[in-house]
Amino acid sequence: MESQKAVIFDLGNVLVHYDGPGMFTAVANLFNISSNDLIAYCRDFETELGTGQLGGPGFYRQLTDTFGGSATYDTTAAAFCSTQQRNESALAFASSLAARPDVKVGIISNTNAIHADWLRTNLPEFARFSSVILSNDVGLLKPDAAIYQLALSQLGVAPAQALFVDDVAENVVGATAVGLAGLHHTNWQTTRPAIKNWLGG
Repeated sequence: MESQKAVIFDLGNVLVHYDGPGMFTAVANLFNISSNDLIAYCRDFETELGTGQLGGPGFYRQLTDTFGGSATYDTTAAAFCSTQQRNESALAFASSLAARPDVKVGIISNTNAIHADWLRTNLPEFARFSSVILSNDVGLLKPDAAIYQLALSQLGVAPAQALFVDDVAENVVGATAVGLAGLHHTNWQTTRPAIKNWLGG
């Protein structure tokens, strides 16, 4: 319908609770290294992980080759995902929007294969959303214009009819550069009414 709008959400610290430093600590403890050493190591592979060029098992092999240790892949993956948790109220709100005939809901998330497995398992809400774009599946990372354009294509809406919500300001800027409305999420007390206001109630 002509009046249909789309709200596109980021996942981490928007619809899903995520503690990045805690995650690095949990994984570093498995390999008896400091979290700072692990962060520095992972930074070299950030793009490869985020765009799906490097999958979970491949990254695990690199970790064990570099740092040793006896942790299994499953144990390591569990540590990687240990600080991810559903934000029940946020997911319920997104689902309520998806149930409206005048609104489509989409997802754009910079993630990796290990986190993506957890997300697909723990967020059955994905089935209710009109577009779910995980960076490692499509080989694109925010704030690349192409990832927002892909979402618009999947949602079937013009840029002016879409609102993008992310906790990272740079990603919001990337969306607005393509013509979407942007909302920098800091807390749901302000984000929820802002989304409702943008939708017109």
